[in-house]
Amino acid sequence: MVNSLDLLLAVLHHLGILVLAGCLVAELAVLSLPPGRRWAETLPRIDLAYGLSAGAVLSIGLARVFWGAKGSGFYLENLAFWLKLGLFLVIALVSIRPTMTFLRWRRLARAEGAVPSVGEVSGTRMWVLVQAGLLLGLPVLAALMARGIGL
Repeated sequence: MVNSLDLLLAVLHHLGILVLAGCLVAELAVLSLPPGRRWAETLPRIDLAYGLSAGAVLSIGLARVFWGAKGSGFYLENLAFWLKLGLFLVIALVSIRPTMTFLRWRRLARAEGAVPSVGEVSGTRMWVLVQAGLLLGLPVLAALMARGIGL
């Protein structure tokens, strides 16, 4: 018999992950365009959606731990779960720098009409690429965890 709550949590968790990844792709796409005021307004909005989706993924993931079909023991005793949670935290920490930069760019664009230099945009794009690269480790750890590997 299908556990409806477990199914709902799994679907929401996976949709959240897709939104999170989509936000990173959108940030990278915008960072590839020539900077301007509209550009500086768009990046913080995308980044807000990224942060909200990350919060949703984390919250729903924790709900799966405590209310999902496998039970908390399955997750809390699995090293892959803790590595996945740790990697998620590392990604969150790496995201702080681009977030602060996007907010600064928006503030400067509004106040002075200033746009960042090519070098500054390139450096920030690298931080977003690092996040995207680290994000690739999450499904690997999830697959290990789901199969009980890492106990």
